[in-house]
Amino acid sequence: MCNRNCGSNVAAFLLGALIGAAAGVLFAPAKGETTRRKLKRWADETYEDQKEYMLEHARDFKNKAKEHFEDAREKFNEGKEKAVKEFNRRKDEIVAKFRKEEN
Repeated sequence: MCNRNCGSNVAAFLLGALIGAAAGVLFAPAKGETTRRKLKRWADETYEDQKEYMLEHARDFKNKAKEHFEDAREKFNEGKEKAVKEFNRRKDEIVAKFRKEEN
């Protein structure tokens, strides 16, 4: 069972694993130039993968936001039409009342 610190424990474990992996690569018996080349290639590949992922999700987010905007616009216009109709109805009632009082 997990207590309140479960999330921070998992985060600490993952951070430790990442630091350990980085240290292992940096202190490996390969030449520094080879290691740097491998790290650069890994970083470039990871960057490209994440860039594609973010662009794909950005398009999804944009489409969903556009749908919500259109829905909100429709609801706003419906509300506006109701308000205008109610305003005109009450205005007509008041005008009729004043005309009745004048006669």
